[in-house]
Amino acid sequence: MITIRAARTYDAPALADLCAELGYPTTRQQIVKRLAAIDGTADCSVLVAENAEGRVVAWLQVAIAARLSEEPCAEIVGLVVRESARGGGLGKRLIDAAEQWAQARCVKRIRVRSRQERERAHRFYERAGFQTIKNQRVFGKSLT
Repeated sequence: MITIRAARTYDAPALADLCAELGYPTTRQQIVKRLAAIDGTADCSVLVAENAEGRVVAWLQVAIAARLSEEPCAEIVGLVVRESARGGGLGKRLIDAAEQWAQARCVKRIRVRSRQERERAHRFYERAGFQTIKNQRVFGKSLT
């Protein structure tokens, strides 16, 4: 049995492990700090999938993206399912929960960005009903 629920501070070790599995090494302390910044905000949520043994095996972060050029939409800004738990429908259940979260906030669209090399993820999102709407590059700059 899988339970979908909001992430809590005590999930930090599992969330950090899952971040590392996705290729983003993160410490438990960083997760605690980031969850604290997210907790209580109306425009962002972190959901987890917990198995029958109480182990967090997946997480999804969804946020409302407000832009001047378009109506607000929900954006899945992170999704990872533990390698050993993939293929069992957990990712789709988390997407469904994110869609319900967005609809409860009167948001009419949801989108997700996925790195070019994550072809398996692209197929997953297509099966979940997403369509490619554009290709783009993402640029970053350190401010320190």
